[in-house]
Amino acid sequence: MNTVGTILRDMRVKKGYTLERVEQATKIRIKFLLAIEADSYESLPSVSYAKGFVKNYADYLGLSSKDVLAFFRRQTADVSRQSILPHAMEREFKRSVFRLTPVRFLVLLVSGFLVLFLSYFLFQYRRLQLPPALKIESPVHKLITRDKRIDVVGSTDTDASVLVNGVSVIVRSDGKFFHQIELFPGVNKITITSTSRLGKVASEIREVGLDISESER
Repeated sequence: MNTVGTILRDMRVKKGYTLERVEQATKIRIKFLLAIEADSYESLPSVSYAKGFVKNYADYLGLSSKDVLAFFRRQTADVSRQSILPHAMEREFKRSVFRLTPVRFLVLLVSGFLVLFLSYFLFQYRRLQLPPALKIESPVHKLITRDKRIDVVGSTDTDASVLVNGVSVIVRSDGKFFHQIELFPGVNKITITSTSRLGKVASEIREVGLDISESER
């Protein structure tokens, strides 16, 4: 379907005219020429400007401006007036809606602090309702070893208390803890628990087998 934009663009290309040449001849800025060729009339200053630009452009290309303007009127008949408001009115409208006043700035600032505070509060509340983090680095589960003593190494929350097989273990300022236990022949069950200040408990179990076959030979 032919539109005003395609009619003008096709004729310009057919004549081999560049947009720069058209701009110099018609005094219509290139950005407006591009808007016309794209049928983007909302980018033009107003309806009157758009109509005048189309007429001048058509005349320069040797087209019947009367016919082209008839296309233009039909094409823009269903376009709302708001979509082609003069730019000055559009800028004034935007300014009245989005202008940042001292009162609005204060409201935004207070709202921002309130959102941050509530987010922090909810984060802390959720954190307190969950069991503490507990990560065991050593030993691995189902380990078989010939060593009669083994190191239990892990990390948890800095304010949590840790027990290894019921024995209290010191938690360092970085959350890491260390404990050494004695193994007995067979499978040894090692239970590590971490308890938060609110009594939430996380636990890990490691089974370590002590292989004494070599020492018995």
